[in-house]
Amino acid sequence: MESVIKNEGDSKLASRHKWILFLIPLLLLFGSFSQSKVIDEDLLIKAKITPIKNIKKAPNFTLEDLCGKKVELHSFKGKVILLVFWATWCGPCKKEMPSMEALYRQFKHRDFVLLGISVDYEKKERVKEFIEKNDWSFPILLDPKLRAYHLYEIKGIPTSILIDRQGRMVGKALGPRDWDAPEVISLIEVLINQ
Repeated sequence: MESVIKNEGDSKLASRHKWILFLIPLLLLFGSFSQSKVIDEDLLIKAKITPIKNIKKAPNFTLEDLCGKKVELHSFKGKVILLVFWATWCGPCKKEMPSMEALYRQFKHRDFVLLGISVDYEKKERVKEFIEKNDWSFPILLDPKLRAYHLYEIKGIPTSILIDRQGRMVGKALGPRDWDAPEVISLIEVLINQ
């Protein structure tokens, strides 16, 4: 009789162990999701950036910079990235560039990258001349065939995409922004420190 009770107790204990072994990976999985929490939408909204509802990884692309060097987006893995699609002929693009430069200078020595993606059909020299004339120092990539433009489903310029350190697209801004506004600075700080 004692052995029957003992076997029944062992069976219940084994059943509990199975449940525990099943639950532990689930808890770890959900715990890892909570640790990699996406940015609070209120911070994006205060910075006048529209939160992206269906968050997904930023698609990779390779474009040339002004020196002809190929630059791959994924080479900036682990950094906060601001992609800004623009053109030399775009008035609203020109309007936001001084604040883009200020933002870039403030965070360029931290885990932040601002990439100006020119969609000009013009020759590279025209874009380079425009950048040098205005003394912009943030990296410029050339997308004359609109590959990245279409990959990111851009509908007009300027359009900006904010990517967190995990490589997820978290926000989108259509039209010019004041990129060195205090709300934007706070948002970038939070993203860098996540």
